[in-house]
Amino acid sequence: MKIMKKKLLIKDVANMVGVSTATISRFLNGKYQSMSESTRQKIASTIESIGYQPNNIARSLRSQESKTIAVIMADIFNPYSMDVLRGIEEYCSQEGYKIFICDAKNSGARERNYIEEMVNRGVDGFILNTTGENDLFVKGISLEHPVVLIGRKIKNSNISSVAADNAQGVKLALEHLLKTNCQRVSYLTPAPGNVSPRIERVDTFERFAALSAFSHISFECIKLAVVDREHVTKTLETLIASSSQNHTIITGNGLLSLYVVQAAKALNKRIPEDFSLIGFDETEWSEILKNPLTVVAQPTYDIGCTAAKKIITTLRKANESNETQIILLPFSLIVRETA
Repeated sequence: MKIMKKKLLIKDVANMVGVSTATISRFLNGKYQSMSESTRQKIASTIESIGYQPNNIARSLRSQESKTIAVIMADIFNPYSMDVLRGIEEYCSQEGYKIFICDAKNSGARERNYIEEMVNRGVDGFILNTTGENDLFVKGISLEHPVVLIGRKIKNSNISSVAADNAQGVKLALEHLLKTNCQRVSYLTPAPGNVSPRIERVDTFERFAALSAFSHISFECIKLAVVDREHVTKTLETLIASSSQNHTIITGNGLLSLYVVQAAKALNKRIPEDFSLIGFDETEWSEILKNPLTVVAQPTYDIGCTAAKKIITTLRKANESNETQIILLPFSLIVRETA
């Protein structure tokens, strides 16, 4: 005889946390004004640990469709963001949805405030390029509002995400170096923190560094706590001082690539004569440099389109089960003159 597992109810969650069902309901609907931070965190962690899922039909009846989607970017001025936004906007527009674009400026507090504001505005769903500072909070929101992550993932969650395949991107760059006389590789990245693509790229870089195929190459990973022109210039100066011939620098994003190019000019160094350079992410200026930049390019526009398609499909199937999807799109290597 098969024993049916009892479905957890809001009152069960309330009993576990030690609050009222009204408090749990306010949390699920993003109404946090009279709720302490500790209560929010306790509710979110309890929901995560027990795997509570609200009733999809009840969720679909929460409010009338507004035909609006909130798009919250960790840093809207990052070269990655603009093309992603173009893909989101164009797909949403053709499907009859409007978007609210919010810039978290890499601040977890701003990100949280924007999410709360958008909930209060009654948006239908969220597309998030998260700061990595509000994982439990975002998990809680996703129980009552459709959420799709772009570029970044949240561990142990049922939230769909669309991103580039970071392991494949690192592999493309390093396999390209096998075809050259490269003897030393320095990977420059912002400190990974809780940001999934940075973690994935560092892990892959270190894994490949241990392979016998790369035993003739010296590897180092430099994690920058501060990413600005001054700090990158100091880092590059130190690297060059200890540099040998056939040294390649790989930069973890488009902004770092720009700072390295600027730093090389300030230090009177030439690329690729003094060191080779491969950048993650294509930018508008990559191919117009004196020596155009070799890059590992993300399909940024396609990431935006795919994320928009996923959330709109979810919204239109509110009463049906929607499987969590982790969609990985491939990088492409664009070989130019710097490596």
